[in-house]
Amino acid sequence: MKYFENLLHSIKELPIFDVHSHISIDQPQCRDLSDILFYHFMRRELYSAGLKDDNYLVSNTPFEERIGEFFKYKPLVENTTTFWCIKKILNDIYHVTDGDIRPDNWKDLQQQIIQKGRDFSYPKSILNRMNAQCSLICENHWSQEGLARNQFLIPLYEDLDLFHFDPTRNLSLLDLIAKEYGGLPENSDQAQQSIYDFFKKKSQSGIRYFTAFISSAFHLIKPVSGQINEIYDKKKTGTQLSAEENHILFTWLFYSYLEALQSIGTPAQFVIGAYWARPGMRYGESYVWNNHQLSLDLVEVFKDFPKISMSLMFASLSMAQEFTIIARMLPNVSLLGFWWHTLIPNIIEQLISQRIESLPSNKWIAIATDAYSVEWAYGKVSLVLHCLARVLSQKVEEGYFTEKTAIEYARRILYENPQEIYQLKLD
Repeated sequence: MKYFENLLHSIKELPIFDVHSHISIDQPQCRDLSDILFYHFMRRELYSAGLKDDNYLVSNTPFEERIGEFFKYKPLVENTTTFWCIKKILNDIYHVTDGDIRPDNWKDLQQQIIQKGRDFSYPKSILNRMNAQCSLICENHWSQEGLARNQFLIPLYEDLDLFHFDPTRNLSLLDLIAKEYGGLPENSDQAQQSIYDFFKKKSQSGIRYFTAFISSAFHLIKPVSGQINEIYDKKKTGTQLSAEENHILFTWLFYSYLEALQSIGTPAQFVIGAYWARPGMRYGESYVWNNHQLSLDLVEVFKDFPKISMSLMFASLSMAQEFTIIARMLPNVSLLGFWWHTLIPNIIEQLISQRIESLPSNKWIAIATDAYSVEWAYGKVSLVLHCLARVLSQKVEEGYFTEKTAIEYARRILYENPQEIYQLKLD
């Protein structure tokens, strides 16, 4: 591509924001080589390739034996996107030529990573390398010491067990409230107030951002004429709800949450289109879960809360057009990054092109790494920037952009949109 190298160089110099990660506030960088090599998607790919038990890779077995198993299956996964990121991390950050980790060089690399893992200044240097201004980090608690030391990491409240909108799971937002206040409130009105109080308290404590999973099993059924009072009472007493009653309950919980956010004045981040963490599933095992009725249900929800900025990240390519069109139609809906099974170059490039051609330039954000360390954030950011440069290069060749307007567009989706959508104001 004629313009690729110039555009990639220019894009790499742009500032970025990462608005969804799982970087630890207390240990932002990798502790050792296993944190790079045995990332959960690599574990899944090694298992798929024939490794008998991927849990072995993170067991207490001596590391030399565990990495020996990795090397047995490494030739079968060197073609994957996950391994591309590993090579990028090792080449750029740890100076391993071409990212080629081998039985004769891993020991020196292991010592280097362990040493860097103890350096409190190291995480910020990695963010500086990719011009990342900050990263929003998912968790439901953060140490004050970590927050003070790593001020470039900003809390993004998440509780995958209790804070979701998935009627197929046993626990819900009500259990979060019961845990917080020592039991369920007497009635649905008090429960709704408790939901508001919970998120208001979080906001007042300095947590400005919240992220939740919307299940593809979610079905919008609004309660009518006191119906929620009866359903809440049944839920409180442990009576089994019918499928319809459960949908009404989760619709009410969803609306109660959004009413709280509307009062607080903070954006709502949602992840959609995945199936994971179920009985019988291995660590990191996940699948694409589609429900095309969900998009129409969410249109109604989003139109009911026009003042809330809804930021959507999804794992399903087949639902991409639906959510792109929702963002095209509704001013309060925007798209976010490339989650899980869409973080593949072919799919990333399709989605970038679709968004360029369909959406106003202020309607999506490019970077949401979902990374568990600053090193993996670097690998994923590198992948997205590489794909972005390829798409923009093609658009310049087609006359869709000039080089100047292509770089201006990149700056918007990497830097300006996160600031506007998430109200990010850094000191």
